[in-house]
Amino acid sequence: MERILLINGISPYIYYAIIRVAQENEWAIPYNKCLIAFLIQLLITIIISVICRDKKRLAKITMINKLIQIPYYILFFVFSVAIVLLGIPLMGFGLILWPILVAVDVGVFLSTLIPEEICTIKLRMNGNISIGRFILYFICNTIYVLDIVSSVLIKREYDASEN
Repeated sequence: MERILLINGISPYIYYAIIRVAQENEWAIPYNKCLIAFLIQLLITIIISVICRDKKRLAKITMINKLIQIPYYILFFVFSVAIVLLGIPLMGFGLILWPILVAVDVGVFLSTLIPEEICTIKLRMNGNISIGRFILYFICNTIYVLDIVSSVLIKREYDASEN
């Protein structure tokens, strides 16, 4: 069941493609439809992450999703910086868009953060990691770049706990 969450890795690319195609074909821009789809996706992510019995597989899928999203985050960061910096001289236009860009970024980040935090909690509940490592993983999961490292380490914790 947790394989459904692989959609989280490619969803930013899918939403971007939908919006680009809609703009190029002069359709109504489907931002609201993408937002509704994303909220449903996030709800499904939470439910599956909580009820998933195989947290080792969930940790692996979350790690894969984080790796798939690396190009998205690089492009999104460059695009966001350009929009804000180029928009500031235009009567603060960049500052107006900044909260929207942050909201989009947080939303995508949550799609991998939630399962990773649940995997971390489960590792601690099973006694597979110390309280110090639990806190370290819990914090690192919320920091860009460190979240990728911690996802690899969490997956290794699950691999080691079976041996």
